[in-house]
Amino acid sequence: MLQEELESLVDRLAEMARPVVPWLVPGVEAGQVEAAVGPFPPDEVVSWFGWCNGVEFHDGQTQDEINVIPGYAPVSLREALGIRRSYGADPVLGEHWVPVLAGPSGDLYAAVWRPGQPARVAGVLIGESTNIEFASLEQMVRVFNECYRRGAFYVDDQQYLEMDADLCDEVYSAMTQ
Repeated sequence: MLQEELESLVDRLAEMARPVVPWLVPGVEAGQVEAAVGPFPPDEVVSWFGWCNGVEFHDGQTQDEINVIPGYAPVSLREALGIRRSYGADPVLGEHWVPVLAGPSGDLYAAVWRPGQPARVAGVLIGESTNIEFASLEQMVRVFNECYRRGAFYVDDQQYLEMDADLCDEVYSAMTQ
C-alpha cells in the first residue's frame, strides 16, 4: 500500500537524520484535494496529499535539506496548483494531473490520470519529453525506498543527499519491468 511505502520512506529519511523529516507538513483532507484537482481524484492522489502537504520553509534552509530524494521535495497542494498553471499543454500530462515532487529547476514528478482510472506518474524534465515513469505513486515510492536500501540514494561525507545514477537505473529497471 502507498501509505506503508510513504511511512517507510520517512523512516529511512529519519534513520539518515535528514532535516526534512520534522518539516514535512501534515496532509490535508480528501475534500480539499477534490476541491483543488477536481471531482473524484484517484485514491493514491488523495492518499499522497493526505500524507504530506509540502514542506515548512525556514530561513537559511537549503534545497538539499528539504529533498526526500536527490533533487526533489514534496510540494503542497497550493504549490502544485501554481506549478500546474505555469505549464502549457502536454499530451502526456493531459487534463488531469498534479505535481507531487518538484526540484528547483522546474523538473517534477506528477500524478497523471484519466477520470475513473488510477494515477500513473510522469517525469517532467525541463527541455525533455514528458514520460510516464511509474505505473502508480505506490510503485514510485517503492522504487525510491529500494534505492535507499541498496545505496543508490545516499548521504555523502558532506551530508548532501546524492545518487548513484547507474545503481538507480538498475533498481528502476528491475522494479518497473
